[in-house]
Amino acid sequence: MSDSVLLQTRQGGVLTLTLNRPEKLNAFNDALVHALIDGLQAAATDSSVRAIVIRGAGRGFSAGQDLEVFVERRNSPNKLSVAEHLRDTYNKLVTIIREIDKPVIASLNGIAAGVGLSVALACDLRIAADNSVLTLGFSKIGLIPDGGASLMLPALIGLGRGLELAWSSDRIDAAEAHRLGLVNTVVPAAELEERTLAYAERFASVSPVAVGLTKRAFNASVLPNFTAWLEAEATFQEEAAAGPDLMEGVTAFLQKRAPAFAAR
Repeated sequence: MSDSVLLQTRQGGVLTLTLNRPEKLNAFNDALVHALIDGLQAAATDSSVRAIVIRGAGRGFSAGQDLEVFVERRNSPNKLSVAEHLRDTYNKLVTIIREIDKPVIASLNGIAAGVGLSVALACDLRIAADNSVLTLGFSKIGLIPDGGASLMLPALIGLGRGLELAWSSDRIDAAEAHRLGLVNTVVPAAELEERTLAYAERFASVSPVAVGLTKRAFNASVLPNFTAWLEAEATFQEEAAAGPDLMEGVTAFLQKRAPAFAAR
């Protein structure tokens, strides 16, 4: 497989962007986030691209933020600001997903966790293999859902169910995700690639003007303050990260033990 962190393939009007860090379950580092941003920006201005699929190589869609990279940067002399990190990476990524006038479809296999799930939720549609497992996981490391998930999750499934998933970080399977409305359709894992392409081609054949304007209309109706909310989310996340819970949660995760969060 290529050494590139992002693979691009075309079939007709469908562009597939494949997250390509399978040895890390496609956990995001800065290189992968920015490669995905660049790929989406190029697709936005390419009239021959009529639909975009985001998928993961190997056994999962994405395990979320690469926490080893995060800890290294957090402990560096120039301590990582979580808010600035979000502004430079995931906020840019999910903004272009919402603003691009083309269908953006997440094709989910295996695990979609943390900000990996946030990216999938920012997409217009989600098709999931029947072996998919979805979890937010932020609460386990003392953080709030970011990457737009604190807005997209309640928008998709409602406030009560959204809070339950955010606070519990429960792992849910594809069938439950479909029942809740987190994914649009579930297909056999062995057929995911073929079925995703057919799914994308269906929407690629619709008038691109109608597709783009419909997406803008829905954004204006349901997500009119998306960009402003991302900034608020970054501010809340910076506050969450200011205390000891973040590093305790991350350390516990890497050590495969239960975290011991202190009351503040």
